[in-house]
Amino acid sequence: MARREFRSLDRVCISVTGEQAQRLLSAAASSGIRLSKIQSSDDGYTAILPGRDWRRVAGLAEKYGLRLSMLQTEGPGGLVAKLWQRPGLVLGAILFFLMVHILSGFVWTIDFGTLDGEQAETVRAFLNAQGIREGTRITQELLVQTGRALEAQPELFGWASLHFSGGCLFVESTPMQQQQIRQPEEQTALYASADAEIVLIEVESGFTQVVPGQLVAKGQLLAAAERFDRDGNSVLQSASGSVLGRVRAEYTAQQAYEQTATLLTGRTADSRVLYLLGMEFPLGEDTEGVFAHAAVQESWTPLALGRIALPGCICTRESREQSDEVLQYSQEAAQAMAKRACMQQLLAQYPDARIEQQSFDYTAEPNGVTCRASFVFCADIAEAGAAQPLDPPQA
Repeated sequence: MARREFRSLDRVCISVTGEQAQRLLSAAASSGIRLSKIQSSDDGYTAILPGRDWRRVAGLAEKYGLRLSMLQTEGPGGLVAKLWQRPGLVLGAILFFLMVHILSGFVWTIDFGTLDGEQAETVRAFLNAQGIREGTRITQELLVQTGRALEAQPELFGWASLHFSGGCLFVESTPMQQQQIRQPEEQTALYASADAEIVLIEVESGFTQVVPGQLVAKGQLLAAAERFDRDGNSVLQSASGSVLGRVRAEYTAQQAYEQTATLLTGRTADSRVLYLLGMEFPLGEDTEGVFAHAAVQESWTPLALGRIALPGCICTRESREQSDEVLQYSQEAAQAMAKRACMQQLLAQYPDARIEQQSFDYTAEPNGVTCRASFVFCADIAEAGAAQPLDPPQA
């Protein structure tokens, strides 16, 4: 289509020359043609008129034998003419905005907010179980249902909510906080957790009842929460702190020569699935069920074109085969493992133990080894407990 057909959208600056060019002004006014910014020149004049009246003015100029020329045009007519000659640009723009409007209902990216890497993976696995991932079409019902299910996970967050806007799923949450309920204050004292020799006393509050070098029995009072002043009045102060004692203790552990354990065989199988615009596309063979027993780990890779997120993701499932194997231990290996078990028992009971002496006695049996370990160590033996009232001093 010719450009002039869109000239009606423009404002046209014309030049009229010839004998008695002013006659065109009267004829234009009589015909309802509005001329503006009329300026005279040596052989005529210039004026501005709407583009839709160009043909009518051209007809009047021809009628009166005047020369009419177009000096300049202003308006969208030229742009519209170019677009009309290249309709693909217009259709492409319309299709682009239409696709943006339609695809904005799909998840392009997930914003996990302030969640760290491990928490984000936990939430991603939860969303995937609810059917939400990059490429999922979000409906209000699905969003509300998943948001309620996320709120029902008090072990994950104190508060959590989902919001969806412009293709982005926002996960908003606050960390879980445990409120401590203050119990009525109770006076506490420190008691010995084992028979020991007192080495060092570091009582921060309360009233010490022992001295370094003293031998104490299990359950003996180390620091009281009460004492009496010179007038016989009771003074209360809960005991806290530590009392270092030298302890002698024995532990026993057994280790069988044969033990069944679940081990990785070294065989692996990977499968990938492309999730795009609510559809699933397996990439390669499905390895689910290849192994009778397997440890499966999933990882998610959002699709992106450079820095532009796309409404899809790839889920990679790595399956590692496991099998139950019977492990055979030599007598030396069984002794070492039984010894380690005794050490673990000691450290579980006294994490701060400093071992001074140790000895191990092994007994070989038909099915395994029994280790009896003896330790001499220093550790904090103070154990907090309810304070018992003391007898007032005799007058």
